[in-house]
Amino acid sequence: MPGTKNILLNKKNSVLLKFLIGAAALLFFLAILNFFNAGIKNVFYILSSPIEKTFWSAGESASGFLSSLSNAGFLSKENESLKNENQKLLSEIVYLQAITNANQAQSEASLACQNASFEMLMAGVVGSDSQDMLSINKGSNDGILEGMPVINQQNVLFGKIFKVYKNFSEVMLISNKNSVINVEIQQSDATKPEIEGVVKGKGGLDIYLDLIPIDDTISQNDVLITSALEGTFPKNLLVGKIVKVEKNDQNPHQQAEVQPFFNISADNLFVITNYKK
Repeated sequence: MPGTKNILLNKKNSVLLKFLIGAAALLFFLAILNFFNAGIKNVFYILSSPIEKTFWSAGESASGFLSSLSNAGFLSKENESLKNENQKLLSEIVYLQAITNANQAQSEASLACQNASFEMLMAGVVGSDSQDMLSINKGSNDGILEGMPVINQQNVLFGKIFKVYKNFSEVMLISNKNSVINVEIQQSDATKPEIEGVVKGKGGLDIYLDLIPIDDTISQNDVLITSALEGTFPKNLLVGKIVKVEKNDQNPHQQAEVQPFFNISADNLFVITNYKK
């Protein structure tokens, strides 16, 4: 009937109109969310960083302890109570150890800072991800800028500041696939000419040495340090050591597998704030 068809048509138009209004509202919401993305991530960090830091520190120190408990299977009520008490004591130990390590790190880094004329800001590691990135608890409010080098108290190079928020920053490790560093091979004989190449990130916390002339002699356990040719990092920062040389006479350059010196379980790192390219 014509009347019934009109009613059905009006209902379809009403549903379509509601759908279009809902889609427009969703797109508007996503646009607003994208515009304030950096601010939202910073707020989320402020709210979640204490919990993330607790799990980061306790997880690194207590992983073996917790895994042994998880494998125990069914525990009695008494054992469950003992487990909770042990975890409480373990948490207190981790906290005290973190304070001790931070004080020691600050002292060693201060000495290195004086010797190298660097100004450094200590930052705590609060997390990592699968893209060879670390998060530290210092941001633009602390004077952190993108591109600043990041090391530990032994002058081991970790990487550089990649993204800065108000209260935290992301550090791109030298093992990131987008990382390329000019290095030189540290030689015991100072009369020999310097051998220079580049260290590239492979991902998964792995790095390798590349662009070494085929006629140069490099060996297992040779130590790599930054050469500062590209201007991103200061000279003489520790990078890693050669574990396997890969040489092909048909290739004008040789490569080598490298074991990096950095350790992502570090509690404290240092951002060099006054290094100029």
